[in-house]
Amino acid sequence: MDRRRARTREALLSAGRALFAARGVESVSVDEIVAAAAVAKGSFYNHFADKDVFAREIVAAVRRQAEQAVDAANAHIEDPAEQFARALCVFVRFAMEHPESARVLWRLNSGATMADAPVNRGIRDIVERGIRLQRFKHVDVETGLLLVMGIVVIALRHVLEERLTTPPKAVAKRMAAGMLRALGISPAQAEKIARSAAEDVLAGYADE
Repeated sequence: MDRRRARTREALLSAGRALFAARGVESVSVDEIVAAAAVAKGSFYNHFADKDVFAREIVAAVRRQAEQAVDAANAHIEDPAEQFARALCVFVRFAMEHPESARVLWRLNSGATMADAPVNRGIRDIVERGIRLQRFKHVDVETGLLLVMGIVVIALRHVLEERLTTPPKAVAKRMAAGMLRALGISPAQAEKIARSAAEDVLAGYADE
């Protein structure tokens, strides 16, 4: 029974992820979710209180997947500038390799933009350390956090465009360099760090 319950739950989450990636939460009904999962409607409410709770669980799982990839890419990186450049490249790779999950992240994860929001703790810590080390200049914590969040989200969304003509690796390299320049890194150093991050994180992908 436990295995069957787990299979039902996973079928619902998988169906919801696909539907939300295509159309967003508001445009998808519980009836459509259970039909796509091929389970009875009552099973949905055995696992989830309502559609909002269901959507939050899907977003949390996708966000964890992306954050784990960023953590792995930055496991031995100490420089805040390198950490942010590599994180952006990871999100670009995530969009290329897991487009459905990336679309869910884009559509459902509006995310708090307040510097003290718990969900932004990791970004805030890096911004604070970068400022403290005078690696980032001419920005406060809130501005730095918003710059990083905004540029990463736009890069992610751009890579998901079906009409994209610039190779994603080139997009990652240019956006990472622009982000670092906005944080106060010199243009030459920003280009060098961004190029290194893209070549490492997106190794094997063409940039021309």
